[in-house]
Amino acid sequence: MDATVNQYNSNRSWRGHIAMLFANFCWGAMSPLSKNILESGLIDGLTLSVIRILGATILMVVAGFFLPESIAPRHEKIERKDWIQIIVASFLMISINQGIYIYGIQFTSPVDASIMSTLTPVFTMICAAVLISMPITWLKGFGVALGLGGALMMVLGDTGQSEKAINPMFGNTMCLIAQFCAALYYVLFRNIINRYSPYTLMKWMFIASSLTYCLPLSPRLIAIDYAAFTPAMWWSIAYIIVFATFIGYLLIPFSQRLLKPTVISMYSYFQPVTSAILATALGLAAFGLIKIAATVLIFAGVFAVSRSR
Repeated sequence: MDATVNQYNSNRSWRGHIAMLFANFCWGAMSPLSKNILESGLIDGLTLSVIRILGATILMVVAGFFLPESIAPRHEKIERKDWIQIIVASFLMISINQGIYIYGIQFTSPVDASIMSTLTPVFTMICAAVLISMPITWLKGFGVALGLGGALMMVLGDTGQSEKAINPMFGNTMCLIAQFCAALYYVLFRNIINRYSPYTLMKWMFIASSLTYCLPLSPRLIAIDYAAFTPAMWWSIAYIIVFATFIGYLLIPFSQRLLKPTVISMYSYFQPVTSAILATALGLAAFGLIKIAATVLIFAGVFAVSRSR
């Protein structure tokens, strides 16, 4: 039976690759958009993270009434024994990963935040080896190193940006903690991921995070001067809620059913690629030979890790 399931997942793994590629492209654009919002001075990182999580939670609940039953099963219930795992998973992947990461961006630069994101596959590979005895093969290690080199080339190769960082050491530490928590989630919660639909799992994780993280911070929402928000800020917030959170996080458990933890985390290397493409489209940078070479290295790294046993 296990061999049949593994073969079935192997045949469908391309769906997981496409899902994580799209999700990480969405997240790659979030870092510069969040930084622009925070630099307005109208909102801080913690408050923006509350808006992000609450907005996505509302979308999760409302979408359940309109999505087909095959995507959002309305009568699927969480078993009592799994609630603790779901609460811990929501704490790691939503409350800390989302909240602390945006909070860290407030104090550091988007480039530094992108560099911290490239360490997720390294953390995931180590956690998988220590916690679930997943071997670190030479091909997997080579792939992670190859992708890391491409991501760093992408980020550090753009020297034409002048970015403000209030407290880079503190901000980078916050982003680093966020990535480590994401690695723990990728490794530790594959058992409940296979029991429930991606929609059911993420819906309850976001609800749990809204109750434990957003509710205590909700008074911050009252003090915001919403009338001072520009249309660009509203569109940026909408993008963060809809694409970088609602859609992006629904794709995580879907991909976790089909791909290994290290392969999933490897796609974080594409976030700097998204930032570079966005900057090129806006005329702020050029997608030159260095960025093309970096993208090739990232693709090669993902391929090597996906092929390792």
